Amino acid sequence: MNPSSHYETLARSMCPIYSFIDLRVESIKNGLYRASIPLSANVQNHLKIFHAGPIWMAAEFLGGLLVLDNVDATRHQPVVAGLKIEFMRPALSDIVAETKFSNEQVDAMRRSLDATGRFDFTAQIVVRDANMTIVAEAEGKYTVKDFSHLLSGG
Repeated sequence: MNPSSHYETLARSMCPIYSFIDLRVESIKNGLYRASIPLSANVQNHLKIFHAGPIWMAAEFLGGLLVLDNVDATRHQPVVAGLKIEFMRPALSDIVAETKFSNEQVDAMRRSLDATGRFDFTAQIVVRDANMTIVAEAEGKYTVKDFSHLLSGG
């Protein structure tokens, strides 16, 4: 299984709503993280265009994806601390959300996790439609640390 398929399957198993909205992992290469959601009845609003919620979810998902791709998820897990999003125009077609996370940022995350057990970061995220028109821009704030006590129910 290729890495994109692996993370897509993992995300869908951890959060079944990703299956419902058909979230897909498009890229985890060279610091470019990209996810897409096709326009369907499951993500449309009353006007038959993309509902704001799934657009938000596509943007928010990327922070977790880039963490899972770069750290040991049995030791450290990501959570969103906040996501500020501005909807620029209606999404009338499939959407693609993307962000970049450099090797320097990965190194900083790993150093911080090793030294303090925690890493906070901000991701700038752009969401485009099938015509590459920007439909939303978001700023996601994330925290990475050991949340295993929540996963074990303890």
